[in-house]
Amino acid sequence: LDTYNTDPLVSDSDADGLNDGDEVYMFSTDPNDSDTDADGLNDGDEVNIYNTDPLVSDSDADGLNDFDEVMTHMSDLNNQDTDGDGLNDGDEVLAASSPLSTDTDGDGLFDNQEVLILGTDPASSDTDGDGINDAQEAWVTNTNPLNADSDMDGINDGDEVANGTNPLSSDTDADGLTDAEEATFGSDPLIADS
Repeated sequence: LDTYNTDPLVSDSDADGLNDGDEVYMFSTDPNDSDTDADGLNDGDEVNIYNTDPLVSDSDADGLNDFDEVMTHMSDLNNQDTDGDGLNDGDEVLAASSPLSTDTDGDGLFDNQEVLILGTDPASSDTDGDGINDAQEAWVTNTNPLNADSDMDGINDGDEVANGTNPLSSDTDADGLTDAEEATFGSDPLIADS
């Protein structure tokens, strides 16, 4: 009596690369279903090629199923954080960063710093679009990488840095007129009473 409803004349009833006896007694997979965990990879490939668990659709518990890791993202099926940047592969995909690169946008910040600490976009080197990359804003100018005009004076941080005004002070020369007002009136925002 065949309690598994397999074909006794065929050693691999579901043609997944594992014989029926191994599926039942070694791997606890379904000998009539080539993809027991329904992740898109067949049981034989999970066991013989990828060394993943054919009973679990996300073998490394990173939020990406095994098929997506192999076919879409090319990330490591057995490592939650393929690139080792402190952000697991599933979170990287959700943040539009690459699980294969520690700094997806090349701005000098690790993807995990951008997502978990600064809140910046790991796929854009200049999240606020002010002309200063996120790492420079965080480490050099101390401006807000999420706000193009950190001092709220009407002139974006990139323009202030390029023109020599202070992007952290709305009135660089402390004369009572904001840098934007001085630019409008034609006076010098670097010299008081100009």
